Parts: sequence; C-alpha cells; structure tokens
Amino acid sequence: MVEVKKVEFKGWENCFLISNEKVEAIVTTDVGPRIIYFGFKGGKNVFCIVEDQAGKKGGDEWRIYGGTRLWHSPEAMPRSYYPDNTPIEYEILTDGIMLIQPTEEWTKLQKIIEFRLDPSLPKAYVTYRIKNNGLFDVKVAAWALSVMRPGGVEVMPIPKIDTGLLPSFPLVMWPYTKLNDHRAIWGEDFIILKQDKDCKPPFKIGYPNLDGWACYLNDGDLFVKYYKHIEGAEYPDFGCSYETYTTDFMLEMETLSPLYNLLPGSEIVHHEEWELNKVSGEIRCEDDVKRLILPLVKKDEK
Repeated sequence: MVEVKKVEFKGWENCFLISNEKVEAIVTTDVGPRIIYFGFKGGKNVFCIVEDQAGKKGGDEWRIYGGTRLWHSPEAMPRSYYPDNTPIEYEILTDGIMLIQPTEEWTKLQKIIEFRLDPSLPKAYVTYRIKNNGLFDVKVAAWALSVMRPGGVEVMPIPKIDTGLLPSFPLVMWPYTKLNDHRAIWGEDFIILKQDKDCKPPFKIGYPNLDGWACYLNDGDLFVKYYKHIEGAEYPDFGCSYETYTTDFMLEMETLSPLYNLLPGSEIVHHEEWELNKVSGEIRCEDDVKRLILPLVKKDEK
C-alpha cells in the first residue's frame, strides 16, 4: 500500500512523503518540480542535496538543489536554466503525486512530473511531460536528471551491435572531458564511472544507450534507472539518449527523450522506472558488474 502525507523537509515546509513498505520519496512543492529524496525506509537518500541551498526558494538565480529535475534539451543559456524557485501546483494520486510547474515565462514551456510508487516493491514509476503553451513550434527533448549522492560508482552498458564494417554507435564528449580521467574505466561491456569527492574538474559523456538502463551503487544501495531508447529517432547532442556528468559534489544520471518539433498545445512524454536493491560488495571492474549487478537488472527493457 502507498501512503502520501504532507511533511517538512530541510527547510521546505510544503513537501510530501510518498512511501510503501520498502521505500520512500519526498517531493517539494515550494520549488520545482523536484523529487528531492528517494531511498529505502530508514535508509539514506540516494540523491545529493546541496545543503547550502536546502530550504531556499524565490529569487532569479537558478539553483541545482539536488534530487531529480526535468529540463529541456539541447542545453542552452538561458533557456535550460530557467529558475524553478517558485511554488508549484500538485495533485495527490492514490499511489503518488503529480507536480505541475507554472508555464515558464520566457519559454512558454511547462514541466510536469508524475511520480508513482509500486504498492509493495522498491520501485517507482516517473513520467515527465513538457507542454508547449506558446504560440510557436519549439524543437526540444525531455531531459530527466538525477543528482546522485557523492561516493558511488555508476555503471553504463555498452551497446552491442554487429554492423560489420560500419561504425556501431557514437560516444559523445564535451570540451572539458578527458578520456584519461582517473574516474572512468573503459571496459569491453561496460563504462564504469566513479564519483570522486576530491576531484572537481567536470567529466561528461553521452551515447545512445540501447539497453535502456544505468545504475549507481553507493554504500550498498543500488539505484537503477530504466527507460526506453527509441531506435531510429533523432536524439540531442549527436544522438545521445543517455548522458552522465560528475564533479566533486555529485554525479548526474541523465536520460533523454527524442527531439520533437513541439507544436503549440502539444506535449512530450518521457518515462523512467526506478528500482532500489541492496548489494553487498564494491564495483572495481567489469567482473564485479557481472557478478553483483547483472543478476539484478531486467533484461527486457530494450
């Protein structure tokens, strides 16, 4: 059974706790839309919260806050950095909540996050919507970013496609990305990225994640993100449906929808499924992934 009740959290007075027997989540309606907390009952938040921004609201400065947010891609200044510092509307559901942002004044886009918990399993179902409430077409993709607590290790599956003599998939880098970064392990089947609290230079990569999952293991909590990569669709950033970014205080797991020419009155819908598991052990190499992670990952999410 799922319970939804109003709570205060880290200075935000108007939050809601959504819980079942195994996991719990917290959303705030003072800013957002944001899912600010997710974890096992009585456990730790898998997400990062920037402590000096916790409880803040108002103002014109964009704040990362932490948790999971919704952006529109491709990234651009100032469009992507529209401040989400004002109260949002919400609708309580039997198994979760719908968070509804006021239409953005500059972009005329509106962000909506629908969060639902499984009645008994450690799973959540997250639906992201971007609506065009303006007068003109806008070409954008939905972009779901989860800011993970520092100290963990991310695993991303490498696409396995037999294309013969032709290239199989692009690996996309940003100007500051260094392929010899000590945080990255380039394996045969997986890319492993370690979050390092003592390393501030950013690192970011993206690619078409055909397998439709990635995970993050931190202090025994395994957070898995599932989504659907749509083959043949146009994706932002040279074809990326999954991107990841890390710096000293966090790591971001980012899924993207295809690019859509969003007509006035229409919307993009993008789905994720979250799952939590307990894992005893650490990930240092691909053999660890195969032993600890693969038995827990669903194989039918392509």
